[in-house]
Amino acid sequence: MKFYQYGRSMVEMLGVLAIIGVLSVGAIAGYSKAMMKYKLNKQAEQLTTVINAGLRYAGQWNFNESFVDTLPYLIKLGEIPEEMIRNDTDTHIYDVFNTSIELAYTKTDTEKYTQFFIMLNTSRGDDRSLSICRNIVTTAKEFHQNVQYIAIVSKNSSSGYDDKTYLGDKYCGTERCMKDLTVSKIDEWCRYNIGKTDTPHIKIVWDE
Repeated sequence: MKFYQYGRSMVEMLGVLAIIGVLSVGAIAGYSKAMMKYKLNKQAEQLTTVINAGLRYAGQWNFNESFVDTLPYLIKLGEIPEEMIRNDTDTHIYDVFNTSIELAYTKTDTEKYTQFFIMLNTSRGDDRSLSICRNIVTTAKEFHQNVQYIAIVSKNSSSGYDDKTYLGDKYCGTERCMKDLTVSKIDEWCRYNIGKTDTPHIKIVWDE
């Protein structure tokens, strides 16, 4: 008499479940990496749009006040992507990473200029924060012919505020030029500032 066994043994089932688990972990990691890449590309697109809007209207503002938030005006002009706006009364907009952005007109006795503030969400030096910082600086670097300077401003508890600046083409000499920022320099710059106690911000400035 012959006996036939149907189905799978417990060892075989455990093996199948282990394979599924490994594949699932790989799929999740791949999805997370792809989403991060998508968001970085989206952030660069959003920042480019906003910086271009600021540059387009540079020289056209004529406020009497010494400091004016210009984002509400750009929003009314339709220059800001809808997905970056939370409400019409907020003087900040937000990129795909929820990074707060402010655009302001400043006037002194000798000059007037626009300041573009990008407030980084965290002061931790983790990989995500560094990737966001590097992406912002790399995007801003593309405007080296038009802007006065870009700076990462952070607070150092022992020596006050650190303002590390790279200059645009019109103002730089032989060193600290925006156009000369390499991938390694951008990485070093972000690593130095991101780990500070207080949340740092990136500032882009151009003449009116």
